[in-house]
Amino acid sequence: MPKETFNQLPPDKKERILKAAAGIFAERGFAGTDVAQIAARAGVAKGSLYNYFESKEDFYLHVCRDGIERSRAAVYQEILPDWDIFRQIEHIFRRGVSFVLSHPEYIRLYLNVSSAGMERFADNLTLEVEKHTADYLKGLLREGISRGTVRRDIDVNLAAFLINSLYVVFVVSLISRHFQIRMKEYLGIEGALNEHTIEGSLRAVLEMIHDVLRPMRVAGQNKMPRRIDLTQSSQGTQRKDK
Repeated sequence: MPKETFNQLPPDKKERILKAAAGIFAERGFAGTDVAQIAARAGVAKGSLYNYFESKEDFYLHVCRDGIERSRAAVYQEILPDWDIFRQIEHIFRRGVSFVLSHPEYIRLYLNVSSAGMERFADNLTLEVEKHTADYLKGLLREGISRGTVRRDIDVNLAAFLINSLYVVFVVSLISRHFQIRMKEYLGIEGALNEHTIEGSLRAVLEMIHDVLRPMRVAGQNKMPRRIDLTQSSQGTQRKDK
């Protein structure tokens, strides 16, 4: 947790510090980051950062938790309760793609925590990230089964794990050179990833998820719900069919 002195900062200064820290921690990793580098990018004195956080480790944990909150808000905040599982999964994937393309530093922080030597951070952070998503997806799947829109023989735990694994690999492939090369090889994509190839690959992933989840009697029919327009208003009131 940050010290109270950090919470008392003006919002624009707090945002400047958090954004600078997220960028440098993502670029250089925890071990390769000097707090002085963050202070210089944020335009504050190095010593002042230790007035806000007990240590570099506390600072890093707070930046990661801030990234979790930002990502979660971007992905889940406009989901409406009456949407079925298929529309919600599409929304989650599309919002996740949009967020990662706009803020790649946060998915890089996620990858950093999975690196060797970062186990103490994984012990602090990973369950915070994964339990929320796991519980959400399992709840969606159980509700879909009860409504008859998801096949009754599906393994809920395994399905939730595989859906989220597809999500993680897909969004990571948008910003990691290693995973980009891997994605292009498997999917037969030539040239650079662009809006067209990302959209085509995303639709294929969503269609496969939908086909696996739907009861067998309707598999292959009405595969995709209407596409959610990412330019919709923040109130979620203006949506267009694509």
